[in-house]
Order: sequence, then C-alpha cells, then structure tokens
Amino acid sequence: MTKSMPYTRAVPFSRPAGRRRIEVFSPKIGRRLSIGGYDAYRTWLVIEANPHIITFCERPTYVEGPRGPVIDFWVQLRGEPAGEFWIVEGLPRPSSKPDTLPLERHSHLHDLAVRYINRADLIGWAIPISNWARIIPYLVSHRRYRDALLEQQIMAFLTKDESVKSVLEKFALRDETTVQAALFQLLADGRVTSSDLATEPMGGSTRFHRMPVGLVSKPS
Repeated sequence: MTKSMPYTRAVPFSRPAGRRRIEVFSPKIGRRLSIGGYDAYRTWLVIEANPHIITFCERPTYVEGPRGPVIDFWVQLRGEPAGEFWIVEGLPRPSSKPDTLPLERHSHLHDLAVRYINRADLIGWAIPISNWARIIPYLVSHRRYRDALLEQQIMAFLTKDESVKSVLEKFALRDETTVQAALFQLLADGRVTSSDLATEPMGGSTRFHRMPVGLVSKPS
C-alpha cells in the first residue's frame, strides 16, 4: 500500500483470550466498528476528540503478515494525507506462535510513522476521555438532524468564554438536548474549544469559546 492510499477497511477481528470486543458507532467516520479491549476503546475516544484527525480506520493492517499481530489504528491528521499508525501497548494480541515475545517497537511500519499509546498516557487523559464518553452519544443521536442555523447562532454567541449553562439559557426556546448536540458538534469540528474539558468533569459550568477563523493549532 502506498502513502497516497489511505486505509479504509478493517482487517477481520480476532479476539485472543482476555481481550474484550466492544461495539461502537463513530460519528467521525459514520459507521460502526469493533474495538478490542477497554484501552483500545479509550484510545478511540481520544481519536474522536481530536479535531485535527479527519479520518481513521481501526485494525488497518497487520504488523507483518496476516498470521501476526494487528496494528490498532491508522489515523489521518489534517494536512498529512499519509497518516500514521497508532498501537496501544499492553493489549493481548493473537499470533500463530504460542511463544511469541511482546510486540517489538517500530518507529515505522509499511512506510508510515508509528505512535505508541501506553497505559500512562490513558491515565493522564482520564478526564477528557471521560468527558468525550459523554459527548459521543449526542453526536451519534443527532448526526442526521444537524441544525446548521443553530450552530451558526451558537458560534455568534461564543465571542468569549461561555458556560454550557449560559448557552442553554441563551437558546432556552430550543430543545436542550439539541442545543447541547449542536455545541458538541462545533467542538468536534474544531470550530469551538474548551480547555475545561481537559481538566475537570463536564457540567453546567464548563466553558466554551469559538476558535478564531483560520486558526489551526499543531496537534500534539
């Protein structure tokens, strides 16, 4: 596979002993996917939360061949069409060899850079991951009913930091869930941001503000 061809189809799911299978729906790519284990599920939430990731694929290919371990994710960052692989460390992985050693670290696989996600990363991201676990259901349930006018009105309102409570009060004549879904869609699109989501559980006091037009920060 060449760098100009993105990964769009997952390889078959194989579940070794001790690895759970979690079914989710991704609002970012608009389809269902199967994820192997809770750490991989939390990594998926990190991918959904990052507006700089424009698309991704779970289990995009194998590390070496179809009888070996699988790469967990391919992600495509804005402005980087080749993308990169993400491997979640510590997951049980199937292998044709019962005495297989722990997965060897690679800086590149199949000509793409590899990023390793470990347990310490996920622990450090616990608060934003928990917040996005609450946001995703809004994005999924309202994806077919997006209200572009409402989104524009919320953008116009967010000239400074405004709390979820103040946004709901501003649009009190609209259904509360619809307003929250529109706000979270703007967040997912990278049109608004909230530093509070990284440091504290989401609630009525969580503040949002719109991103300046044309401002795209470098993803970490």
